[in-house]
Amino acid sequence: MEHINEKELQGRQRPTERIIQFGEGNFLRAFMDWKIDRMNEHAGEDFGVVVVRPIDGGIPVSLNDSDGVYTVLSRGVDGDGKAVSEARQVGCIRREISAVHDWDTLLGLARNIDFSVVISNTTEAGITYDASCKADDTPPASFPAKVTRLLLERFETCGKAKAPGFHFLPCELIDHNADELEKCVLKHCEDWNLGDVFIAWVKGKNAFYNTLVDRIVPGYPRDEVESIEAELGYHDPLMVATELFHFLVIEQRANQPDLCLPLADNDDGTIIVENADGYKERKVAILNGAHTGLCPLALLAGVESVRETMQNEAANRFLLGMLEQEIMPHLSLPEDELKQFCADVLRRFANPYILHRWHDISLNGVAKFHTRNLPRFEKHWQASGKPPSHMSLSLAAWLAFYTGDYAHAETYPPRDADDVIVRFSALREKGETEGLAAMVEAYLADEAFWGKSLASEELVATVMAAYDFLKAEPFTLDRLDQWMNL
Repeated sequence: MEHINEKELQGRQRPTERIIQFGEGNFLRAFMDWKIDRMNEHAGEDFGVVVVRPIDGGIPVSLNDSDGVYTVLSRGVDGDGKAVSEARQVGCIRREISAVHDWDTLLGLARNIDFSVVISNTTEAGITYDASCKADDTPPASFPAKVTRLLLERFETCGKAKAPGFHFLPCELIDHNADELEKCVLKHCEDWNLGDVFIAWVKGKNAFYNTLVDRIVPGYPRDEVESIEAELGYHDPLMVATELFHFLVIEQRANQPDLCLPLADNDDGTIIVENADGYKERKVAILNGAHTGLCPLALLAGVESVRETMQNEAANRFLLGMLEQEIMPHLSLPEDELKQFCADVLRRFANPYILHRWHDISLNGVAKFHTRNLPRFEKHWQASGKPPSHMSLSLAAWLAFYTGDYAHAETYPPRDADDVIVRFSALREKGETEGLAAMVEAYLADEAFWGKSLASEELVATVMAAYDFLKAEPFTLDRLDQWMNL
């Protein structure tokens, strides 16, 4: 079978290199590059991408082996409940280079004023300040230091203060990702003594746009690849599977120029807003909060995947009740937008093509409950005068999961940092020696979990009742109806 190459584009024009992209991984290729490629074809735009591997390693296959062409397989359930599978051969990537082995080539991109946009996804740890990086490193180790050096090259070779700058669109999953990148860059400017004129140029001629990205990307469809390739008629080791849903929020503040990459004009899954906080809150509370709220209950029931859980009617009712009663009333976006996003989330969870395992989602689960669920938990409690019923059951289920006090504990052990595991082991010992009330109180009082003590008399009683319910008989998802009817 022939390897995928440029011929699979069926004569589509290849775009001019205009975008530098730090990161070759599945997410950027199934999200940003896929969006750019569709924009180029349907709107007649001309934005080609040069992919930069920021560090050694990464995916073992080079995009250069396929002329930069690969397949994105978008699959899911549409608004009419119909299963959809769409394969697109993406052709916007022109070549791949390595920051480590092709450093001079990367600096050469900065000298070419056709390049105007920098995209990145260097993981959450990528946008960090590293004081050990120096201006004459080839290359500097950190991503922000590489960006600083790239900016310096543009400044020095393209007209200094008159040089055109870049528009930065970082896609790292951290709060205010572009602000953090700019902060690190300016710190390097100071430490490297690059001068006031250069710093003024960085601030005045370059724009850093915060983003919020949302698409589930499982990656290479290893279990199905033979049948998929047989249908497509070519071999593609860089094929990436993703869901149908895609949403990009770009934050353009009043003092920032219009983005030169016109995605929002040509993609119904991209919007530009002055403040993205409401959309971030919505995603964290509804999408991530739904995962975290339901996860320990599914594991206690011995259910492997999100897809399987959504086939249970009681689980569906429980999840919808948690979202509609305990989460959505305490979010800032308009009600109609929240309802639409909620419907999208439930459809995404039921995606028949994605095997999203609860045990993977359980990683660092107690910390996730703290950041994703606790803010709405407390708002609901304050507004209604009592702890939220659905999330209280989830809170009790996390305790049972981490202490291994359930039937499937050997199959699905807790996945967390060693110190967290130790703290829960101590809680289990407390429960065995001092009883359930002492264990629950200590759990809720632990500031290492919650940032403060939650151990009020009312919440201790609520979580104890929930824990007793979970342990009264073998727990199944069908029993969620019983809890909601108590």
